[in-house]
Amino acid sequence: MQLKENYKILSFLLILLSTSSFFLGFYLDENSAGGGSYVGDWVFAWSNLQSFLNNDIFTAIKITSGVNTEEYGSNRPPLLYMLHKLFNPFAESEIGYRRSVFIISLAIPILFYFCLKQKFKEENNLILLLIASTVFLSPYYRTSAYWGLEENYGFIVLLLTFLSLNYFLSNDDQDGYKIYFQLLLLTFFSSLCIYFDQKLVLIPVICFLTIIKSKKLIKFKILSFLFYLILSLPFIYLMILWGGIFPSALTENRRLGNQLYLDHIGYASTIIAFYLLPLLLFKGENIINLIKKFFLKRSNYYLISLFFIYLFYLVVSNDFSQQDFKNIHSVVGKGFLHKSSIILFENYLIWKIFTFFSFFVSWLIIIIFVDRNFKDSLILLYFFIFPIFATPILQEYFDPLVFLMVFTFFSSKLFINYKNSIILFLYFSILLISSNVYYYQLLN
Repeated sequence: MQLKENYKILSFLLILLSTSSFFLGFYLDENSAGGGSYVGDWVFAWSNLQSFLNNDIFTAIKITSGVNTEEYGSNRPPLLYMLHKLFNPFAESEIGYRRSVFIISLAIPILFYFCLKQKFKEENNLILLLIASTVFLSPYYRTSAYWGLEENYGFIVLLLTFLSLNYFLSNDDQDGYKIYFQLLLLTFFSSLCIYFDQKLVLIPVICFLTIIKSKKLIKFKILSFLFYLILSLPFIYLMILWGGIFPSALTENRRLGNQLYLDHIGYASTIIAFYLLPLLLFKGENIINLIKKFFLKRSNYYLISLFFIYLFYLVVSNDFSQQDFKNIHSVVGKGFLHKSSIILFENYLIWKIFTFFSFFVSWLIIIIFVDRNFKDSLILLYFFIFPIFATPILQEYFDPLVFLMVFTFFSSKLFINYKNSIILFLYFSILLISSNVYYYQLLN
């Protein structure tokens, strides 16, 4: 009993610490993801906003296509800038806009708590609050909130989508007006995911397939298709205007579809595994037992063999040449492990061995966590596929998205307790501290 009380006190203090650090970070102009500051990605965000504040909406949308002399410095749709133009009276000043985005971003941990409460109905509220407050430790969530960047809007509608999906599925009334309204909200919020961030196309796909597989009447399945079709029309217009799913003014250093970047599979595995590693504690078994059970299943060796086929490709390809190693400090992105390898190793061969070995260990962590869960495997497969077609691969594409997805749309059973939640909190605290130290030294 005393141990449980100590856990409660510690959990309360950690929640208070994470919340306080979030507000303190804004006051100190923190830049824990490297893209913040007034000379970072803020330059593009503020310029994009000016395009909408200084023009009517239709003219500003045309600017995003690159046909005007003005440039649109984003690879995402302009919905968020439209909303600020229409509804934000503080968007005219830099500090007013930054404060607005900061306040809006506070919705994410709040909504995340309600999602956790909805999915883990029997769990203690304090534990769920602790897990929800862990979002405050995400360097990319924080930097986006502090510097008026674009990432957090997609997370808000993702969480609203999860809540709407569960309300719709749990409604057994097949005739009342309420279920039609719930279906409309579900398709609306999930469609908005794409309008804030194209890579979140995964969310409406999951929702649509869930509706189709559900026991709801056929009329709701047909109606959901019609809703999605209607809600896709504005984005189809954007695609025609842009000549693709991204603005044609997309800068050269953010390339899409020019070639396949198969080395990104390995880097994606290290980033994904980073977020799944502490969540192995939530599988309800000792990690050593999980590993033993994994290797006792002969069928899992087929999954391991897939990695060695990929490793053979990396060895014979030119993706990890010595020339690449010499230029490695000029390469943007590729995640925390890649940046750690730059710091740790100066010898090309040792660096290459470490990189390949980290790919392998990361692959093991992922397949042990998924444990052949079909739905979760398909979701993670998507996270491996989209980086193949775009460069650079950035950790911000996964953080805190993977973390949020595991606790919401993933179907793997998770077992929550104070001890594991506190370890999870401390794990991400180390990430935040390390990121701040790294970028402070790099940029100062």
